[in-house]
Amino acid sequence: MPVSTLLATDEDVAVRASGDFPILCPKDQKFAYGTDGVFDAGDRWTLTSATVPFSTYGVADGHVAQLAKSGVFSPPLEMFVVTSSTTGAITLRRKGMTDATGQPPGPAAGTTGVTFTVATLHPQIEDASYDLYRRFGIDDAIPGRTAASLYDVREARQACVLTVLKNQYLAMARQAGESSDDFAAKAKRIDGELSDLLARLAIHWQGVSGWGTSPEPATTRFGTRLSR
Repeated sequence: MPVSTLLATDEDVAVRASGDFPILCPKDQKFAYGTDGVFDAGDRWTLTSATVPFSTYGVADGHVAQLAKSGVFSPPLEMFVVTSSTTGAITLRRKGMTDATGQPPGPAAGTTGVTFTVATLHPQIEDASYDLYRRFGIDDAIPGRTAASLYDVREARQACVLTVLKNQYLAMARQAGESSDDFAAKAKRIDGELSDLLARLAIHWQGVSGWGTSPEPATTRFGTRLSR
């Protein structure tokens, strides 16, 4: 059964590996694709399409939209995070930033003919989340040990992102043939970082009364309880 709460999002992976995100996503894991994207001068954060029903296809908050058009985006492909979607439009923001922060993706005069792709690593993130659920005793069926009970989800998010990156770089190395060395080197580097993180990672839980209380004793990968 899939985990009900993922420990990371496509945005988290894109922030960590921005340059590789477009190739890390398998080509058959697209939510949406089109070449008729439009930015209106009156709403430069919203991309519209007459042919792609974004919300119907499952595009939602946290997904990453790759946008391309010569003369508009520099480099030619830029990535933005979806904040909301409707049948024919997605509202965007810059990675790791709040809504409407920074320069909008749409030019001041507006533009048409934008190529867009919304691809995902959802299956890989779900698999990594499941692994961490099992390692650290996260269980959405047990009160006080659900993903929502984590005192600070960042303690697990980084491990989830690194797990996804390691696995994807390894998969790409196997597929790349003569060009595999670079991906294999990245996988090895990420694996070392992940091993170090897991060795010292302790999951902290919210107190019984909720967020405002002190965290309960931590859970390590070995299942022991650590007191502060």
